[in-house]
Amino acid sequence: MEQSGRRRLKVVFILVGLVILASTLAAIFGHRVFAPVPFPRAGGQASLTIEVSGAANDKGQIMVAVCDEASFLKVCPYMTTQKAAAKLTALVEKIKPGRYAVMLFHDENGNGVFDMGANGIPLEGYGFSRNARGHFGPPAFADAAIDIKPGMDPISIELAY
Repeated sequence: MEQSGRRRLKVVFILVGLVILASTLAAIFGHRVFAPVPFPRAGGQASLTIEVSGAANDKGQIMVAVCDEASFLKVCPYMTTQKAAAKLTALVEKIKPGRYAVMLFHDENGNGVFDMGANGIPLEGYGFSRNARGHFGPPAFADAAIDIKPGMDPISIELAY
């Protein structure tokens, strides 16, 4: 296969991956999983401080979800929102200690939905714990997983656009 053909094939694979990632994030965030619904937090003993950087602007809010493996890329048991800023700190409290992944996105227009273009490419920034990045879709739980326990240090997540 000639080099330009390989390059076109690589671009197609990248675009397909972005569409898969965007579709997954829309499935997670597009159903307004951040609606103010009380979730059971019995037995929660830990708090998680998340230092978020890389927001493109200070419009809207940063929506944060802390998910165990069963709820990863679905509705998560621990969520919070924070006014957007270039750098901010979000706090999630009363988390039952265990293994979790953190997902977040910059809801620039404040509609509570992870917005995508007509081609399925994300229009808003997003990030995962450990700054995990997926290939042709979201990262695997294992790539973003962290152990949350009382007294732990803050984690940092950089938004990707």
